[in-house]
Amino acid sequence: MESENRLDIYKDIAINAQADNGEKLQQEKNISLKFLVWTYIAMLTGFVLLLPMIYIKNQIYYRSRDISALWSEYSILMEENRDLRQKIEIIRFKQKVLDTLEIE
Repeated sequence: MESENRLDIYKDIAINAQADNGEKLQQEKNISLKFLVWTYIAMLTGFVLLLPMIYIKNQIYYRSRDISALWSEYSILMEENRDLRQKIEIIRFKQKVLDTLEIE
């Protein structure tokens, strides 16, 4: 009889433990309004902090791309300017040589 009582006690404990677990699972599924509000506040704060950084990084990227294009155009124009100066110098030299030949 005593062993049967012990088995009954263990069965009762197991049943109570399962019932407690079931209640805990049901309670964990529900989200409180306070938790939901804090989650939205945290997400909004993250967006407020991250969106300006993303905007600034995009602006820096596009500006640097424009600067790179302008720099390449500047380099090309400087090279062309150097070539034109050399051609002008050659033409001036020929003109001086021709002028001296005409004088003689």
